[in-house]
Order: sequence, then structure tokens, then C-alpha cells
Amino acid sequence: MGPRSIGDCPLLTVRLTFFSLLILFLIIASNFENIAASSCRVELCSIQFRRAIQAQTDLPLEDLSYSRYHYCTVLRSYADCIRATARSCRGDLSYHSIYTLVMQWLDKKNCTIITAKEMPEHPQKQPLKPKLLVPSKCKFRSSHSGPVKFSHCGLFGDPHLRTFYDEFQTCRTLGAWPLIDNPYIAVQVTNKQVSPESKATGTTKVTVLIRDHRPCTKEKTYEAETNSLPKVFVDGTNGTINDATVFIEDKEPGTHVEIHARHMSTHIIIRQIGKYLTFAIKIPEEIARLGEGSEALQMCLKGCPQRELINYGQLVHVAMPVQEAVNICTKWNATDFYFDACVFDLITTGDKSFSKAAGDARRDVYYLNPSFARGKNRTYFLRETIGYSDNGTPENSAPGRPLIQFVIVICLWLSFCKVIV
Repeated sequence: MGPRSIGDCPLLTVRLTFFSLLILFLIIASNFENIAASSCRVELCSIQFRRAIQAQTDLPLEDLSYSRYHYCTVLRSYADCIRATARSCRGDLSYHSIYTLVMQWLDKKNCTIITAKEMPEHPQKQPLKPKLLVPSKCKFRSSHSGPVKFSHCGLFGDPHLRTFYDEFQTCRTLGAWPLIDNPYIAVQVTNKQVSPESKATGTTKVTVLIRDHRPCTKEKTYEAETNSLPKVFVDGTNGTINDATVFIEDKEPGTHVEIHARHMSTHIIIRQIGKYLTFAIKIPEEIARLGEGSEALQMCLKGCPQRELINYGQLVHVAMPVQEAVNICTKWNATDFYFDACVFDLITTGDKSFSKAAGDARRDVYYLNPSFARGKNRTYFLRETIGYSDNGTPENSAPGRPLIQFVIVICLWLSFCKVIV
């Protein structure tokens, strides 16, 4: 006997089929708004805008018309991108807020008038002075054959530490603590308690000592404190890119400086974000690991003392809901350890500047050397400490609820409506 037609299906089966289809329709209808909202891509426009602005931070300040023209061009592209998402973002509140804000910027900067004119000519730059070469004896060379291998250490946020061995830790370390201390360089940080009810501490002072290495450099000391990131060393000198072995670059006055030490191929980044400082260093591996056998503490080399490690599971003070912290950290493109550190800081302190610190710390890793991106993947904080399963990164997130519900209903429908042979 061949398979029966739908008309031959028992009445119970037909009713179950109708009932299953009704459930499917209701589930899809109830989730339609969420699905539509998830298709809104206005955030991508914001990301492109930020990248375009960052790419033009070197615009010549001596010709404001040239800078304004390019700023308005980028802003106009931002507005066009937002308009293109109008159909999918119609019910998204953030879309309307961003669009209104961008239009206000365009009006405030008179961009309609500025972009209507022809692009101003690029100002003639003054010829650079001849570059003075660093003496051969002041160029770092590995004692081993082959290219120089580098190590990275970073400190940011609560503070969170990434050691030269790519170990990730969160430490209390109240007071002054040494990060590095070897014959070439010494770095010390001072941390203060964020609030009376929180165990979290933040870095408020960074001291860098470049040791005497004649004839390449005399001893140089740099001191950065909250609201004071000088562009000179303690002795009043800063060197220049063209004529010194050791020099300072004032990237963003008052908030971002970089120290270069050519004789040891070392690059240091110090930032102020909110009320606290961050530190990152790229240094040859064989210099970084000097003092491995000694008992002297170097947190970049040996990590935090066991008694100073913070257990994520012992959250004494909760200042922000987990989901809100996850959403904020996702917007800063923090991933892996930096994402967990960001969420932890927001939950325990409520200070949103820590999210930018985590995002910039991750960005500094790639800037100093893309190979530093290697290392351990996610920590266990969100999943096993506070029971939050979404890791905050869309590419690793679990399937959405509407899709799971759809699959379940289809399976039920097929099992109930199986044609009797």
C-alpha cells in the first residue's frame, strides 16, 4: 500500500498539524521585532566613522580649512551610511539618536558650506631635517643568531596584568610595586583603592628608569601621575626622533605618551584613561627575562604575589548589572582576557572609563607587535564565576532563541504528522 494522502491523515494528526503551525506562527511573530532589530547595522557606521577619524589624526593643524574639509567629508559619509540603514533600523531607538546627533554635528560645523567648496590644497610641508643615524654600537643586537624576539607586558584597569610569558592575572597590589627591574630598565607602578567598598585598585603613578648606558644614553627618569603626563624626562629633556637614542613622543598631550629606547629596541606606551593610568611595553625577550633566577620581584616577569591575586568568584561589591557591562565592553571591541577584565571592572566599580582602558590595552598589543595577539584564549570569569554564558563576541555567540524555537517546532510537527504507511 502506498503512502496515504493528506486527506487520509487521521483527524488527530490534522489537528496536531494545525496546532503546531499556529505555535510556529506565534513564536515567529513574537520574535519578529527582535529579529528586525538585530538586522540594524547602525553600529557598523559608527565603527567606520571612528576608524576614519583615527586615520586622520595627523592632519596639519596649521591649515584649519584643510582639516575641517576632511572632517566634514568623513562626517558626511557617516550620515550617508546611517541613512542607508534606515529601513532596517526604523524601530531602533539608538538609530534615531545617532542620526539626530550626526545631523547636529553637520550643522554645527557648517559642513554643508564647507564641503560645497573645492577641496583646499594641501599645505606645503617644510622639508625634514636630515635624519641623524643612531651609532652602530647603540643598536640592540641579539646575542643569539637570527632576528630579535620580543616580549610584551601590559597593565591596565583594576589592575589586570599580562606578563612576559602571556599569563593573565588580576591583582590587588595596593601601593608601589615593581613591574621590571634589570640592568637596562626599571619600571614601578603605584596603585590606589578605587572606592572604600571595592577591593579594586587603579594605577595612579608610573615611573620609568632608563639606566645609564654610555655612550648611547645617560640615565633618564620619567614620571607619570594622574593628570600629569609630561612630555619630558625629570631632567627636562625629551630627545627627538632624529637625534637621540632615548626620546619621548607626546602622542596626545596630557593623555598619551610613548617612550623609545633604541639602544635596547624598547617601546613603552603610557596612557591616562579616566582617573587611572595604563602601561604597555615591547622589549627584547632576552632583556625581559633578565633576573629570572633571582628572588627580586618583577611582576612583568613573575606575575603578582599569590596573596595579591584577586579571586573573581569573591565579588564583594556589585556596582553594575552583568548584561550592561557586557554590552559596554562589546562596543569597545574588547576580546578574550581583555573582555573579561573589562566586564569585571565595570561590575565591581561601575566606572565606564575602565572599558576604554581594556579596549585601548588590546589595541596597544596589536600596535606594538601583532604577534603579541597570541596567548591564552578566554578566561573562565563569565562562564564559571557568575554563570553568564554569552561571551560578548558575535562570532562566538550561541544561536539565537528564535532559531532554536523554530527548530523545536519543526521537529514536533514532523513527528506528529508522519504519514502512516
